[in-house]
Amino acid sequence: MSTKHLTIIIGIPVIALGGAVALFFLDPSKQTFFPKCAFYVSTGYSCPGCGSSRALYQLTHGNVLEALRLNPGFMFLLGMGVTDFGRYIRSATQAEPFRTLFANVWLVIGLVVGMLIYAVARNLPWAPFTSLAS
Repeated sequence: MSTKHLTIIIGIPVIALGGAVALFFLDPSKQTFFPKCAFYVSTGYSCPGCGSSRALYQLTHGNVLEALRLNPGFMFLLGMGVTDFGRYIRSATQAEPFRTLFANVWLVIGLVVGMLIYAVARNLPWAPFTSLAS
């Protein structure tokens, strides 16, 4: 295994752990230094990313269902990222070429279309869509 692979395999979890520790102690809904969503501030509508930092905060406290409620799309992408990182580790340790899940054009198109549908759905004023806006 090369030094580059080892650096990535160790570095990404260390950075993620540092972010998780920070979010564990700093509630984004109560701290003023977390950035506000520019789209939400200017339009009043939730973007697909709104609620992501609050979802991660809830996830660091073990509240998986609340994290899913705050932003299910982000939680899905987080799961895909963790899966892809696991695939990277496996390919690096077995000296196989790595092909990321996100290199699949149809998957990326599906994710973009899904996020656009989610962005519209979470801003509809009727139940059950009102529960998607956080």
